[in-house]
Amino acid sequence: MRADGWATTPDIARTFGISAHHLHKAVQGLVRAGFVVAKQGRAGGVRLARDPAAIRLGAVVAELEGTGCLIDCGRGPCPLAEGCLIKHALDAAERGFIRELDRFTLADVMDHRTGAVLGGLIAADRARQEASSA
Repeated sequence: MRADGWATTPDIARTFGISAHHLHKAVQGLVRAGFVVAKQGRAGGVRLARDPAAIRLGAVVAELEGTGCLIDCGRGPCPLAEGCLIKHALDAAERGFIRELDRFTLADVMDHRTGAVLGGLIAADRARQEASSA
């Protein structure tokens, strides 16, 4: 991340050892949901659109992954489609999962030891980049 708060998706992917292609798709969803803003061009990148304390983890997961689709009863003829207990149970479990995640914000993550580990990864990547450009 640059000092101005912007980071490029290739830099984020490299820092955390994840697929740049997958990250790009996730960032598009985060932008559509209003969690992140993106700017094109040489000075472009992405950054948070909201205060980290206002970003609930469950809301992020629900927005990116959708809800109510652990079982897609609309595909194919299902003889159990009307009032199926399995669909009801899975949907209830998914709602519970999202509720549990919603107990935490991005600020909670950053204030926890997790934030320190993430900061260390970012600092190490920055040092590697500076060493390779020297």
